[in-house]
Amino acid sequence: MRSRAEYDAAARTDRHAAFISIQGGNALDHAALALIPDDLVVCSTLVHLSTSAIGTTSSPLARLSKDGGLTAVGKDYVRRLNERRIFVDLAHISREGFFDAVAIQDKTQPLMVSHTGAAGVRPHWRNVDDAQLRAVADTGGVIGVIYEQSFLAPSSGCTAAAVVDHLAHIIQVAGEDAPALGSDGDGLIVPPRDLRTCLELPRLVQIMLERAFSPTAIQKVLGGNFLRALAQLRP
Repeated sequence: MRSRAEYDAAARTDRHAAFISIQGGNALDHAALALIPDDLVVCSTLVHLSTSAIGTTSSPLARLSKDGGLTAVGKDYVRRLNERRIFVDLAHISREGFFDAVAIQDKTQPLMVSHTGAAGVRPHWRNVDDAQLRAVADTGGVIGVIYEQSFLAPSSGCTAAAVVDHLAHIIQVAGEDAPALGSDGDGLIVPPRDLRTCLELPRLVQIMLERAFSPTAIQKVLGGNFLRALAQLRP
């Protein structure tokens, strides 16, 4: 799928819809980005778990320096993503790089943090703080909560309730138009013990109901916020 209209068309015929994304903008150089069909890629993070010519990762194991933001190449990459109306995904980028991207982002386009936790719930190098949550929400963007146990809670025995803790914090800080599910179910993360697959999604809904999330807020978390942001970027 390349747009909200294509997604809606698929949904009307009960088909699954998927969007092509890139994890780590360093997978592309300028020439490669130019060769991609205009609207094929919908989302791209700037970096992944390693620092690159684009900028500095948030990972403490792979950073070349304590602090570092986007390079000139990285800032140009953000501008090119904006030109192509590709989501700028700020998962994995250092805090300095995060705000470098916010500063130059096209103000008419939503930002995204596709898979992360909230530092206000669980302080962790992989999670984003309240100022970052608000910066994304101010663009009409979304923040997806990851299912990795170590990012959600200090205990390795955390449950799906920890995901809802992070969703609730995002709503408290940035409003109910901001949170989404970021899962990251790629086989490498260790999810909550009662949220191993997508088959357990009803458990998340039940916990949200028990926490007095409104039906509207739950619908927004379960895809409504992402689809609204997608319509803003690519009707």
